[in-house]
Amino acid sequence: MCGIAGVIGGGADVRRMTAALAHRGPDDERFHGDLLGFRRLSIIDLEGGAQPMRGCGDLWLVFNGEIYNHRELRARLANHAFRTRSDSEVILHLYEEKGADCAKELDGMFAFAIWDPKAGTLFAARDRMGKKPFVYRHEGSRFHFASELGAIEGDRRIDREALDHYLALGYIPAPLSIFEGVRKLPPAHTLRFDGERVRIDRYWEPRLEAVRESEEAYAEKVFYAMDRAVAKRLGADVPVGAFLSGGLDSSIVAGLMSQRGPTRTFSIGFGEKRFDETPWAREAAAHFRTEHHEARVTPKAADLLPLLVLRHGEPFGDASSLPTYLLSKMTREHVKVALSGDGGDELFGGYLRYSAIRKMAGLRKWPAPLVRAGGVLLRPWKTNYGERVGRLLARPGAPLGELYADLVGIYTAPMRVALGLPGAVETFLTGPFQAGGADPVAAASYADLVTYLPNDLLAKVDIASMANGLEVRCPFLDREVVDLALRIPSDLRKGKRVLKRAFRGLLPRSILGRPKQGFGVPLSEWLRGDLRPMLGDSIGSLSKRGILETAEIRRLFDEHQSGAADHRDRLYLLLVLELWAQKFLDPVPAAG
Repeated sequence: MCGIAGVIGGGADVRRMTAALAHRGPDDERFHGDLLGFRRLSIIDLEGGAQPMRGCGDLWLVFNGEIYNHRELRARLANHAFRTRSDSEVILHLYEEKGADCAKELDGMFAFAIWDPKAGTLFAARDRMGKKPFVYRHEGSRFHFASELGAIEGDRRIDREALDHYLALGYIPAPLSIFEGVRKLPPAHTLRFDGERVRIDRYWEPRLEAVRESEEAYAEKVFYAMDRAVAKRLGADVPVGAFLSGGLDSSIVAGLMSQRGPTRTFSIGFGEKRFDETPWAREAAAHFRTEHHEARVTPKAADLLPLLVLRHGEPFGDASSLPTYLLSKMTREHVKVALSGDGGDELFGGYLRYSAIRKMAGLRKWPAPLVRAGGVLLRPWKTNYGERVGRLLARPGAPLGELYADLVGIYTAPMRVALGLPGAVETFLTGPFQAGGADPVAAASYADLVTYLPNDLLAKVDIASMANGLEVRCPFLDREVVDLALRIPSDLRKGKRVLKRAFRGLLPRSILGRPKQGFGVPLSEWLRGDLRPMLGDSIGSLSKRGILETAEIRRLFDEHQSGAADHRDRLYLLLVLELWAQKFLDPVPAAG
């Protein structure tokens, strides 16, 4: 796990770019001339895995991630001469043999670039699910890339389309970035730069192909697929631990780890009981007999926001990045690698919104005026969830894809138009929803798998963990597990039905029977209390920038503070936007 950077064609300083990634790789720093830079977090082959790495010819590699099937690939490449035990070298030899198709063979999390000086080409690839990032700027004969947006040099003009996506979703999806001219390579894509043009190709796409089998048969397959996924992610030359929230997914991962030997687990909690999962985490840790560590989050955690904004390099509105950062910081004090439960909800139907969209599909049998009347009754509810459900009930005849986009959205299209933005983001979500098929639960979970998971959850975990020099691995996103889950009919995945059956012999009953609890923070209380001064200052500063229309900003702030409405998510996005503007748009004060 590392930080990579590169400059082809000049126009930027690769050493400055690499220095901006020092937190991702605190163990080593190396360069290939003024072209490639590398910061290393040593996990496998601590002595021999240094980069940039040269192949048998003139190829040079920089690679961020882990390849779990590198031993199997090495055996298949027996005709190649290997100099190290590292998974990095396997990529080089595989590229020498298969070219761009090498990405299809790799099982792991990765973002890498291979420079071929003879051909004058750069080849890059990103893993299937989007666990590792790759951002780049292309201007004519110049091509710059890095692991994080903040390391990319050049003009910094706001991309209004990206800003529209940010306020709608809370994140900016690939290929967009907040900066004009800077792009993110999407998951499961390769890139080739030939000195002038950039070509991007998709090499894999998740496919829903439901195959009817018994629940028991699928439960057995899920158990063994997850057990293999956990086992392959324990491979490291450094200590490995596990995040443990006390929820179903993280408990499965920790439980499977504990069957293979002594396990260290880590959890984070809050003083507010309705957000605190540490009692459940303690129960799971006691059941699995792990060495358990925990810490608490207070409103003071908001002091970390400027640092997280700097690491993301663009506005990122998921407030759970704060506890994720603190969890990673505590975990890094004990281990270098941690396993997480990310992906379980998307693959096995864990989110409450899946139930909501299924019910909305069922309400189509009811008279529309009656459904709208229910929406009117819900509108005054001063809760975030009540408002969203009320919006859905007000449009009972709308396509389900549009209702799903409205359900998961933060700022509605009319709100974004009032802020001076295009307000046309919903198609980003409705396309994947439609690709998920006619079943509303399968469609929503598929849409989350290809939008929310890579652009929000995995981006959050990558930034928060790598800011602390911690590698996080996700067994649920194993290639075998993903392919298997997408074959299971949605009625067996709904509410994690088949997952619970698969692990009923491993988990305590209390964990199996727990309702879904998100990894959230008490934002509403914080924004009316400890964070109110910071929010007020940020709203005032943002209003003067001219980025957004001020009247709408003020309305949201006043309604939240008076208690007339709950705009916590919307105001948090504005707070982060202003902190980002201070870091990346304001001029740096002159020294002295």
